[in-house]
Amino acid sequence: MEQLAAVQAVFEDLGGYGALAGQRAGDGPLVGHLQRTHIQLAAIAVFARKGLEQVTVGDLLEAAQVSRRTFYKYFANKMEVLEGIYQTAVLLLLARFREMRQVAGSSDAWLRAMVGRFFDYHLAVGPIIRMMQQEALRADSPLAAHRQRAHEEMRRLLIERLEPALQPRDPLVYQALIWALEAASLDLLGRNASRAEIERAKAVLSDVLIASLCPAST
Repeated sequence: MEQLAAVQAVFEDLGGYGALAGQRAGDGPLVGHLQRTHIQLAAIAVFARKGLEQVTVGDLLEAAQVSRRTFYKYFANKMEVLEGIYQTAVLLLLARFREMRQVAGSSDAWLRAMVGRFFDYHLAVGPIIRMMQQEALRADSPLAAHRQRAHEEMRRLLIERLEPALQPRDPLVYQALIWALEAASLDLLGRNASRAEIERAKAVLSDVLIASLCPAST
């Protein structure tokens, strides 16, 4: 139940089980969106428990308590479900970064808050994030394109916030820092790191980003 609560919190803007329960089949344009959301939310725990290779469409039908006909109305296969989950996770995280940019008092404060949110977000959902990250690293995976777009958007956010006041940098500098965040997340998730290790990683990587992108602050 604790894991399900964390998952629903991460995907709060999708509607979730409560919103779906309040709808009847055929009632308005939100029904399709809510059905997709319901299937994706139910699938998260299944993917996290069994792993991508072992999960079947039957497992997802059972978890979501929907018919095969309903499932194939929205998804062609299990990979499309995972792709939808990953895309939503990426979009939600980027939206939080944009919100934080608006309220942060300084560039270094924003970078520190962003790194903290990045790790808290990944660790809140744990195994499913690790599995999707590993899948997205495969060049032939449908998740790879979403990962690439996420990196591009993160670079744009960093450049928009930082470069008006600083000298332009080689885009590879931003990309290298994003890779560092991603690799650290995979390492921490892969070995079930302690809270102390996670907090240390957040502090160190925040310092690295600030030293690299806001040297006047250090």
